[in-house]
Amino acid sequence: MDTVEQTLAGHRTLRKYVLPGERVVLTRRSHWAKLLEPTLTTVVGFVLVAWLVDVAGTVAGDRSAWLWLLWFALLARLGWRVLDWRNEWLVATDKRMLMLYGLITHKVSMMPLVKVTDMRYSRSIPGRILGYGEFLLESAGQDQALGRIAWVADPDATYRELCAIIFTPTQSPSTRPPSVAVRRAVPEGRPAWPAVHEHRPGDTQPIRIPPRKSTRDDGPGWSVSGDTGTYVPIEDPVRRYDD
Repeated sequence: MDTVEQTLAGHRTLRKYVLPGERVVLTRRSHWAKLLEPTLTTVVGFVLVAWLVDVAGTVAGDRSAWLWLLWFALLARLGWRVLDWRNEWLVATDKRMLMLYGLITHKVSMMPLVKVTDMRYSRSIPGRILGYGEFLLESAGQDQALGRIAWVADPDATYRELCAIIFTPTQSPSTRPPSVAVRRAVPEGRPAWPAVHEHRPGDTQPIRIPPRKSTRDDGPGWSVSGDTGTYVPIEDPVRRYDD
């Protein structure tokens, strides 16, 4: 968690998209293998252009130096890919997943965790050798902005952390046990009186109060006694209460 907080503190782009109250659980930059192709292309291009200049120099003279412009174009492409790679982040919070990318036009793909129904994890042979993987997120047949995450660094640990975030069950308010304080006034030698229920804010479960049977249905069943406002049953010899 210290690494995550340090990453957020040192990266202004990431802080812009994290909402107040969100807890950032995971941050990942794309695997360095994403830069392998442009790097190899630039190296091979350098060797090829150097050979062509050496061969064509005897025929074309100084005009063969223009071939180096091809290599500089490949070098500029490599620099662009490196900057784009440094600006690409996978961020997972306790509420959603985000993919930040784009060098000139900043783009954000997002999926709420409650929408994720399944996550497929695959690693090709090059991915197993170099250490990267790919995730495919499914969302109950709905098209989401974030459906495929490629070039995932440290994929095994990342997969476990994402599964712990997405598929860990949380206790909803409707399933919490109600907070109810029950007091009974039980006179000596008399059956138990109906309970007095005190509800606190946030209680969602209905409370069933047992029905009260009586031979007569007039008048209150409780009265206030003393200065403290204690509820006590009215002693009425005519009224009979059963459980």
